[in-house]
Amino acid sequence: MTKKRLTRDLKWGFQYFPYYQMRIECDGFHGWAALNELTDGEYIYWDFFEKAGKVPVAGKGMCWLTLIPDGRKHSVTAMFTENGDVSAWYIDVIHSLIIDDDGVLAFMDEYLDVMLTTSGDILVDDEEELEAAYKSGELTKEQYEEALSEGQRIIDKWGRDISATELFCKEILHIVKAQVNDQPLTVFLDIDGVLNIYQPDLEVQTLLPHAKENICELIHRMKAKVVVISSHRSGSETWDELIEYFNRHDIYDIDITPYGEEYHSRTEEINAYLHMHTNIQRYVIFDDCFQDDYSCDLKLREHLVFVDALKGLQKQDIIKAWGILNHFEALPDTP
Repeated sequence: MTKKRLTRDLKWGFQYFPYYQMRIECDGFHGWAALNELTDGEYIYWDFFEKAGKVPVAGKGMCWLTLIPDGRKHSVTAMFTENGDVSAWYIDVIHSLIIDDDGVLAFMDEYLDVMLTTSGDILVDDEEELEAAYKSGELTKEQYEEALSEGQRIIDKWGRDISATELFCKEILHIVKAQVNDQPLTVFLDIDGVLNIYQPDLEVQTLLPHAKENICELIHRMKAKVVVISSHRSGSETWDELIEYFNRHDIYDIDITPYGEEYHSRTEEINAYLHMHTNIQRYVIFDDCFQDDYSCDLKLREHLVFVDALKGLQKQDIIKAWGILNHFEALPDTP
């Protein structure tokens, strides 16, 4: 058996996109839901369906909704197109649901899979792998037979009325997105030493092209809100340059942390902002730590990406930020 993380970082590379997971308790569904929003990327198609033909399964504007119902041994992934319709379902027979060290949901895949399309295709995949696992002794006879039975239950439940299945998935997606919209991913951003480096021969320190490109990529891919923590938030030529650049690249959700004599450190300012915006749970801080190394607040420090002030924001800093933004706090025990 293999582990599949719902951030889909082990095969698809979706860890660079917004990922959300949550419990859903509503009529018709009790269990875990996960959402991958694909904000970039070339389209990938599956073209082995007899009735549907070639269908998109990943690409810019699509999203994946994964549902793991309580008391069941399967995981349902609905692949939504940009227009809000389902292009295909990929349903894994699973052995167990687990939570990784970073809080991300995962499951142990028990080989057998069922694929559906809105055109009525029903494909059962990886039967040979399931049988091989049984013959090798990896799976017991009971596990093997249960996996086959679960595959049939999947077909009976999800494939019997495909229109009802699509409508149900759309309703759950609406519930999930309503919660997502109230959980903004947030980037706390310093400027000096992060977006520029000090050059003594310049009266005004210009922003580094590569640093601007890197921060824009993160903001767009993660659909993140920007909160500036720099002293430039009170207004300067550097501030004007940054705002003009952001607006030119369609970034408008920009805020600043509070400042004044009542705040003695940057950590106090960030904590004050978080106190005023309690819906922010997942955030990253870019700082060169010139005035505050965050050692006085270990919780904030867990969200910190330290930027080398002699280089400015680098690609590796962005990669680290993706990991922080898609990290989850301790979750309640699974059913």
